[in-house]
Amino acid sequence: MDFHSEHDHMDGATSRLNKGGSLKVVVGLNLVLVVVLAIGGYRYHSLVLYSAALHQFVDSAGVGITLSALVLSLKPASSRHSYGLARLEVLAALINGVALLATTVWIVIEAAHRIEVPAVTSGASVAELGVIGGVISLISFLLLHEKTPSSLAIRINALHFAADSLAWLVTIASGLLIVATGAKLIDPISSILVSTLVLLATWKLVAQTVDVLLEATPKDVKPSEIVTEILQQSDIADVHHLHIWSLGSETPALSAHIVFTESVDLHVAQVRTDAIKGMLSEKFHIDHATIEIECHPCEAPTH
Repeated sequence: MDFHSEHDHMDGATSRLNKGGSLKVVVGLNLVLVVVLAIGGYRYHSLVLYSAALHQFVDSAGVGITLSALVLSLKPASSRHSYGLARLEVLAALINGVALLATTVWIVIEAAHRIEVPAVTSGASVAELGVIGGVISLISFLLLHEKTPSSLAIRINALHFAADSLAWLVTIASGLLIVATGAKLIDPISSILVSTLVLLATWKLVAQTVDVLLEATPKDVKPSEIVTEILQQSDIADVHHLHIWSLGSETPALSAHIVFTESVDLHVAQVRTDAIKGMLSEKFHIDHATIEIECHPCEAPTH
């Protein structure tokens, strides 16, 4: 049996999986960095290095989850999953984002404790490891970044590494300040600053994943514009019960009831419906459209 979403679903998933090689490189680089940072944090009593190690580990795990989700999303549509597994990458983005938020909260709590009981930290070593971390995060960002919009899971990973690159600047600055002043509070305060940067970068994309899972109307789609375009087609009397949602981060879908004028027969209605679907695909990039044909408005549902 053919399922209507299979071709587009496979094409989209395959294009996203082209990033698979980059994802593997990013995972390898950052796992090595995690080990180096963990050792550095333990040896030099630096919370900012510990927090960086934890952030990088969560990021690496997130990239691994994303890669697994993209591979699974290549599975063809079935009678049970007629739209395929496109939402796996959205779930991957949500898991990654929530894990990072939880990690950030823990680091802030630990930093508050360090402010009360500060530890001696090697500023020079913190700055040196900050340079290494910054270079790896920047490389990771460049490997995942795309000029055109990518899947939500890949975008959230790329944004994490962009935020990490900025956070490493804070780490380097804190190390240099420790060398210059010897102040013990710089390390935990820097950890809070780094965590704040990560939190701000993560929150927006986590909200986007929740919108997809709640089947909210995509923010770049305006239902009023779609209604206007449909009503401009020939023989259309009304449009109602319009719903627009996302099957995945790159796959909008639509359903609507369209009322035709009484003079239209079934053949003409089918021709007009095909034209509407073509317009939706061309102007709004909506390739999954389900349209119910009516000759008069249906009654409002009673509850």
